[in-house]
Amino acid sequence: MKLQKYLMLLFICTGSFSSCQKELTPNNGPVDITADVTYASQEYQEKLPVDTITVNIYSLKGKLIYSAKTGQDGHIAFPELAPNTYRIQAVTSFKVDLFNQLLNREEDFDVTFSSEIKEIMVGTGVENHWDLSLVSGNSNPNGLVIKQIYYAGSHATLGASFRDQFIEIFNNSNQVQYADSLCIAEAYGANSNNALYAYQANSKQYDWSKSYEMPPDMKANADYVYAQTILRLPGKGRDYPIAPGESMVIAATATNHKAPYEGADGKVIAVQDPSLTVDLSNADFEAYYAPYIGTSRPLASDVDNPNVPNVEVLRRGSGLDLIMNQAAQQSWFIFREDEVWNEKKWKGYGLPFADGRVNTSGTYIQVPIDLILDAVELQSSTSTQYPKKFSAQNDAGWTAVDGGARSSYAVIRKTKELVNGRRVLQDSNNSKDDFVSIKANPKGFAD
Repeated sequence: MKLQKYLMLLFICTGSFSSCQKELTPNNGPVDITADVTYASQEYQEKLPVDTITVNIYSLKGKLIYSAKTGQDGHIAFPELAPNTYRIQAVTSFKVDLFNQLLNREEDFDVTFSSEIKEIMVGTGVENHWDLSLVSGNSNPNGLVIKQIYYAGSHATLGASFRDQFIEIFNNSNQVQYADSLCIAEAYGANSNNALYAYQANSKQYDWSKSYEMPPDMKANADYVYAQTILRLPGKGRDYPIAPGESMVIAATATNHKAPYEGADGKVIAVQDPSLTVDLSNADFEAYYAPYIGTSRPLASDVDNPNVPNVEVLRRGSGLDLIMNQAAQQSWFIFREDEVWNEKKWKGYGLPFADGRVNTSGTYIQVPIDLILDAVELQSSTSTQYPKKFSAQNDAGWTAVDGGARSSYAVIRKTKELVNGRRVLQDSNNSKDDFVSIKANPKGFAD
């Protein structure tokens, strides 16, 4: 959800202002409060300054009450704040040239950071110090994150090759979330440089603003990501709950890949070394492509498990199954549609030719970055890296499996902490900090 939308939601109180406030001791006098601001990403904390970060204090109705900037150590003090209930947030931004210089990056746009908006009660006898943690890009109050991506697959002959791939979605919040209608998408972009196309100056990613019929006033590169594959989970709103600290697995093929099974052509598919692959027979969803490929012949390995709900394949590119590039030339994100932007209003654009020629073939769906809940940039760990498909607003870093293609390894989000027994995963909007590589383990964890 877009940060601005989140602000609006937080600032809405039902009933009178007094009914939204917490009870405070009547005789409380003015109180000094303090805060310390840090970056959630270790890399950012080491390389970016923490001084002159703006810290804002709002009323519960959203009125700005106080605003000040941190000192050199990221510390800030607000003297003699009247007892009341407020909301506090830290924000800062970097011009792209300075950001690239400090981080040795190749971003094309300014980068904004913000902390989660916290509700604070100011008064005597209560906590009057807060720690604020900055992340780049969109806040994600929804709490659904990509936990694990098993794109590398297993050995082509001893294992299951691409057949055992999966993506896992995790509820990182403290409330029940619903998987219904969640979209999982592959971000499309340049993996090499070709003189036929127009590219952005720093990232060397496609310059989508030059695409045929792209509106001239649209921020085509800064405000959008372009998707090739788009899958949507079934459900009408509350059919598929995910409890706090739990997850759902979307399998390419929901079968036990350790054991022989009958393919769509009636022949047995088996692996020589079951230890190299995984059991996906209990996956929560599967990507069964046969109904979506028209007159093409289905892959023998793509069988339908009647006990596992199928995803909707809204866009599949040229693929005959959910086959992720085993050399990490793809990156993935999750998003939700809204009333303004939904499938009926999706727009697709072709690759931008450098000479401005018409290109209406092979269009890619333009997805507003404000609707992106989480994004994970994948890169090869064993070969030349590719231009990033996400800017720092969605994923400032990247991650890769150990061992490369067909290694049986997945990338998985680290555990940040345990809160009353509930596992909270790390989410700093920087996959370089947030993910590690483990042998693929659906519903498992990195530690």
